[in-house]
Amino acid sequence: MNKELLERYIVGETNEAENNLVQRWLEEDPDNKAEYLKVKNVFLSYLYAMNKELLERHMVGETNEAERMIVEEWLEKDANNREAYLQMKKLWDSLPKPLEVPEVDVDKAWMDFKVVRDRRASELTEIPNRKTKLIQWNWWAAASILLLCMVGFYVFDRSQRKEMHLASQDTILQDSLPDGSMVTLNKNTELAYSSTWSNKNRNVELKTGEVFFQVQKDKKHPFVIATGNTKITVLGTSFNVRRIPNATEVIVATGLVKVAYADKEIFLRPDQMLTIRDADTMKVEKKPVQDKFYKYYVDREFNFENTPLKRVAEVLSHAYDYKVMIDDPALEKIPYTAEFKQNSLAEILKVMAKSLDLKIEVRDKEIHLTSNKKQ
Repeated sequence: MNKELLERYIVGETNEAENNLVQRWLEEDPDNKAEYLKVKNVFLSYLYAMNKELLERHMVGETNEAERMIVEEWLEKDANNREAYLQMKKLWDSLPKPLEVPEVDVDKAWMDFKVVRDRRASELTEIPNRKTKLIQWNWWAAASILLLCMVGFYVFDRSQRKEMHLASQDTILQDSLPDGSMVTLNKNTELAYSSTWSNKNRNVELKTGEVFFQVQKDKKHPFVIATGNTKITVLGTSFNVRRIPNATEVIVATGLVKVAYADKEIFLRPDQMLTIRDADTMKVEKKPVQDKFYKYYVDREFNFENTPLKRVAEVLSHAYDYKVMIDDPALEKIPYTAEFKQNSLAEILKVMAKSLDLKIEVRDKEIHLTSNKKQ
């Protein structure tokens, strides 16, 4: 099979006749498919190790469907590929962005300038004509430069103070920050950071919602999250922060986290958590993490292992837009074991109903669980 044809097939540039030709060739012999996969791997490794232009277009969403799929396959193939991509994106994000031109009343500025200019000109009427023109011209040039500098400074200052936002609404959002740290925003979450962010100033603010942070390690530049009256400082770790009414919840997955509030500090290690109310001034007690279900929106998995049904209902209520209720108190302590990956609430409930012999009734945004067994 022609190597050039296979390469065009890989990137989706073949026509229908060529597609049929390649597909028939692949089906003829298992060795053909093995040869194709070898060509594909070598071709992709070469192409995307060298083709930075295509990766840049992928970063800004300008690739077509075939290119997007191949880039994503390349990212999943090797952790080094993803690391290189994140470093490249970090550099891309650090490039100067177009400035937003502020609304300036040019007509008023011009009129003010003319008044000052004319007043200055009248004071120089006794100076010889040649010198007067020279002085007026110098004044004109100086004032013009001053006006341009004022406008330029205003634009620059506005751009430097601009706040960048990551916001999820009714969907979960995964993204990276300028230093390469990864964040997963649960639904209805807003995270903000300065447009002047650099590794020297890794500060973010959680305004609302819940975020799972996977912070790039940098001992010289701590990563600081502000939310409510709480500041969370880390060097490189993964943890969950949830902003609830007048309080902040922190759960650590890996590494060490320092939480500051009022004039107190407390350190959290893996599988430890605490909840701080905005009004707290006394020492807050840290607790062991009950289970791993706080990460449900990050990996989209539920691994129930002898989990009391009451806890299962709490987890599902938090994960979906329905309140799951157990009408029969006798069911609350029943242990439940099952694993779900990328399943809808309807699919999960269907499996639960069958395995536990439950009756499920939906009332508006409430789901009621009762036993099918006769009392």
